[in-house]
Amino acid sequence: MTARLIVVAEDPQFGRWLQHRIEASREETSVAVTDFATMAKQRPRPTRRDGDLLIPVLSFKAREADNSPGIDWLRRLDIGQRILPVLVIAEDGNELSAVECLRLGAADYLPRAFISPERLLAAIQYCLRSPAGFTSAVPESNGKPTSPGLPRDLIPRYELLQKLGESSRATVYLAHSAALGRKVALKVSRTMDEEPSNFAHEYAAIGALSHPAVVDIYDYGVHDGREFIAMEYFPCGDLRARLQNPISEAQSLHYLKRIASALTVVHQAGILHRDLKPPNIMLRENGQIVLIDFGLAKDLVNRTHSTAAGVLRGSPYYMSPEQAQGVELDERSDLYSLGVIFYEMLVGSRPYLGATAIEVLRQHVDESVPLLSPELSHHQAVIDGLMAKAPEDRYPSAQDLLRALALAA
Repeated sequence: MTARLIVVAEDPQFGRWLQHRIEASREETSVAVTDFATMAKQRPRPTRRDGDLLIPVLSFKAREADNSPGIDWLRRLDIGQRILPVLVIAEDGNELSAVECLRLGAADYLPRAFISPERLLAAIQYCLRSPAGFTSAVPESNGKPTSPGLPRDLIPRYELLQKLGESSRATVYLAHSAALGRKVALKVSRTMDEEPSNFAHEYAAIGALSHPAVVDIYDYGVHDGREFIAMEYFPCGDLRARLQNPISEAQSLHYLKRIASALTVVHQAGILHRDLKPPNIMLRENGQIVLIDFGLAKDLVNRTHSTAAGVLRGSPYYMSPEQAQGVELDERSDLYSLGVIFYEMLVGSRPYLGATAIEVLRQHVDESVPLLSPELSHHQAVIDGLMAKAPEDRYPSAQDLLRALALAA
């Protein structure tokens, strides 16, 4: 049976993006896109005869102390039994607007700044509450949505709800911890007789840090030949998902400063991340960023956990020239990776691309520092100070980067 969705948006380009993402990800789904004026004329209070889910893109920028267009619109809609379920996509929202939307009857609330195709589809699935929903069917289990096909007893004390991602060495699940009474991200290794997962090292590295800018770790252990780590779950997703929508200059600078502040904490604790990239930078609704995945982290003081000669770990797109060449690293290698991320946020694409990983690594080593377009050229000094080929030509530390940004403001 076809699911009928109605998107209401003043920005037609964003409305079409939503339509494309939804229809491309789920067969037997139709999405109608309209604006608020047209909806007010044709169907001011759409009922279940008109569709299955209403998705308005609402502004929550307050006109007065306690008033915003989005809240006004929801109040006038007067969500009730006959009105379609409502999934709010929020512009300029915060925790208070989210609470007020849910109080007024919205089924779910997504900040536009943190939206991703995966998160959008998961929210739609939740709102539809149908066995024929999006991605995999999600029946209810003790009030918690679960996905079929997941192993029931993979790790004791954890109920698997959804697969979030996987690599050659591990799978990450959204899980519910009965002991903690909350959802967690549960990272489970392949069997122990394969390549080591470095989970114990990651647990030790993060355990040495206690800071809001570093992911919280709740549990570590081994069960049935598999290592696992239970850690903080971030419903807002990561910077990779955020990059699927354009990021303004102001937002790019905001994220740059936040990531640099987090790196300051990590480096001052004597730890080098070595795998800084958008999927390892998580986002909170309050704008705070959190670093995750310290499986490749290195002790800068004792020089422990060095990668074996001839073995490269990390993403080639964000790897410093010295890491690509397998030489000794310090915190300036993380700063190079941050420079690549800053460039990507400003431009919308990575600075070095190639048909193979080797080609990308060669460009990191041999190609010139990428030049920004004329309209972005006032950020070139920061890019140069982060992405210089020689570590001694970069900012000495994340703190020095933050000082330079403060002086330039």
